[in-house]
Amino acid sequence: MTLKFKTSNATNFKNEIIKLINDGRLSTWEILIIDGTEYLKHTGQWGQKGVIKLTKDNNNEYLTSQVFKFDSYTGEVKDFEGYYLGRFCELIFVNFPKNFSSIEKN
Repeated sequence: MTLKFKTSNATNFKNEIIKLINDGRLSTWEILIIDGTEYLKHTGQWGQKGVIKLTKDNNNEYLTSQVFKFDSYTGEVKDFEGYYLGRFCELIFVNFPKNFSSIEKN
């Protein structure tokens, strides 16, 4: 499942999220870099299962979030992605309510 946040500038939106985490203002999230790609990792129970990848579309109008499971996790991504994306939405709703105008689920 992916969540697409409609925004005026997806690159800036992503950078603001990463900065908030890197500045230590969100103790429940950290940035994990795998093969040069930045992922968001929850520091609680969901972070032991996988990560969230943020991407933008070609027009820079949508910030997309998608959950990927770790190879070490033997379950399916569908077993926890709803909870993980729920935590991510909480981060967005509390800290960035004006950075998006709608959310689409794919």
